[in-house]
Amino acid sequence: MKIIGITGCTGSGKSTLLKAAEALGGLCIDCDKLYHELLKTDAEMLSEIEARFPGTVQHGELNRKALGNLVFDDKSALLDLNAITHKVVCREVRRILSKSTAPFAAIDAIGLFESGLSDLCDVTIAVSAPEELRIERLMLRDGISREYAEKRIKAQKPDSAFRALADQVLETCGKTPNEFINHCEQFLKGVLLSMEEKKYETMRKELLFAPKNGYDVISDADLAAIEPYCKEYMRFISTCKIEREAVDWTIAEAEKHGFRPLKPGMELNPGDKVYGNGHGKSVIFAVVGSEPLNNGTHICGAHIDSPRLDLKPNPLYEDSEMAFFKTHYYGGIKKYQWTTTPLALHGVVAKKDGSVIKVTVGEDESDPVFCVTDLLIHLAADQMKKTLAEGVTGENLRVLLGSKPLKGDEGADRIRFAAMCLLNEKYGITEDDFLSAELTIVPAGPARDVGFDRSLIAAYGHDDRVCAYASFKPMLEIDTPRKTAVCVLIDKEEIGSEGISGMQSQFFETFMGDLCDATGADVRRCFENSFCLSADVCNAYDPLYPETCDKSNNTRINYGTGIFKYTGARGKNSASDASAEVMAYVRKLFSEHDVIWQTGELGKVDQGGGGTIACYMANRNIETVDAGVPVLSMHSPMELVSKLDTYMTYKGMKVFYED
Repeated sequence: MKIIGITGCTGSGKSTLLKAAEALGGLCIDCDKLYHELLKTDAEMLSEIEARFPGTVQHGELNRKALGNLVFDDKSALLDLNAITHKVVCREVRRILSKSTAPFAAIDAIGLFESGLSDLCDVTIAVSAPEELRIERLMLRDGISREYAEKRIKAQKPDSAFRALADQVLETCGKTPNEFINHCEQFLKGVLLSMEEKKYETMRKELLFAPKNGYDVISDADLAAIEPYCKEYMRFISTCKIEREAVDWTIAEAEKHGFRPLKPGMELNPGDKVYGNGHGKSVIFAVVGSEPLNNGTHICGAHIDSPRLDLKPNPLYEDSEMAFFKTHYYGGIKKYQWTTTPLALHGVVAKKDGSVIKVTVGEDESDPVFCVTDLLIHLAADQMKKTLAEGVTGENLRVLLGSKPLKGDEGADRIRFAAMCLLNEKYGITEDDFLSAELTIVPAGPARDVGFDRSLIAAYGHDDRVCAYASFKPMLEIDTPRKTAVCVLIDKEEIGSEGISGMQSQFFETFMGDLCDATGADVRRCFENSFCLSADVCNAYDPLYPETCDKSNNTRINYGTGIFKYTGARGKNSASDASAEVMAYVRKLFSEHDVIWQTGELGKVDQGGGGTIACYMANRNIETVDAGVPVLSMHSPMELVSKLDTYMTYKGMKVFYED
């Protein structure tokens, strides 16, 4: 039952509004009338009044004028009277309400707020009228003198006080009695309609799912934490552009925080911090928890490789007195995006003598950059007729290195020779060293803020180093978790997680086996009781390409970290497809810790799709679900992520480790 509270000064027109409520089928309770009835039936109340105000009750009846003369000039006495009467009236109002089946109720009480009856009401209304009109009504209604009517009004709160407390105000000024009656009916119909709509609004919020932009719900503390975290991440993503660099950087940071290599035969205790280096391209970190590893671990697994251009084994050649590197693209790319983009050279050269030389050219401000040329528009008539996939071929992704011969050199391949001389001078390598090199072409330059509001980050390799950093950073901050925390930063995800440094290798089993041995646990029991957040990015909804996505099932910028029950492509191929219980656990955990999150899938059912390492974790009997940052322009040389989503992914990983 919806309850309307009516209040206002004596003589303002409350009774007229109450009658309108009765005409509309409501249960009407006039507290002043109820009070007078109780004066006849409630001996206990009369006894309390007589005890406080001697001489006001005679022969079992209240002398109202005698009582009025005592309380209207004494605010303390009036408060004492109200304390006695409000208690009894409120009790009777509740009794009447409990027995009614009316569609709504209206309570008329001058002391609506003082008595506490307003707490029962869904909406409160102050009926307002000019003082002179109220005096005239009192004199006519109660047959009293003007002096006594003025005295009663002055003993009450001013009209402004009622207006300030109530939800709505009903004005009576300037209306004839009949006009006011009609006005009351229309006013009350509007209130009832509004209450009905409010009821549905409340039910709608309870029953329907309506995601909100993260900036509409984020706490002040989290809002303040976004920028510092994102600045740290931008330094990481600007420095670590290939998996080897990410491994070296994270190990160096971890060792500063007390991590040491995990070695067979070690004994570990709660709080110990260890790591395993997977051939320089993958790394696993662990903080031993207070519970036995047989109870399982909490794992965050991300990949640290990204789409790029790898140099072929014999990459260097010359054509038309220009030197080039031949490349073979790694991972899924749109080839045309890599033309006319500033590029840098990263990687290592392993020489025959066993030494390994790190190579980085194009990142320092004083460095040159490289590029893949494109055909000028003036001559591109035939090229423009081709599909995007055919306009630039993989073999044509050749990186321009230079065009200047050495002074006085008139031999063959002068430009190729000049380029090799520069490499030899700086790194001491010869051309046959390319045969045992891992050299990669990636976009040059640091991460940058995007937009007037600086709410986005542009960088190469958000996929998936934005999740790798979010998974790694909390490992430096946790002390001794309940369950052992494990951070897996893995290679080769972009080409199927194959190979010695991929998620399908035995690197993970070896590390986890050694970890279990060091604590006296069984790795099989550990796996079956573990839980993994496969921390990989997801596609953010792009309004420029709405036809590719089911909007209501796609992650969006600024709506928090994305949770994907499944990934895969066409029929959930190559997906782990997390269970309902797994999704419920993540929902509960993130909601309890104010982690802003959303769900999604990778595009429309038959549009395409993609995979993560989730299925390989699940194949090991580990409960797994995908979680990560939504990305715009994924797999392009410049990807975009929201700072809010980036921070919330880190926060989600941290509370997961600590749960």
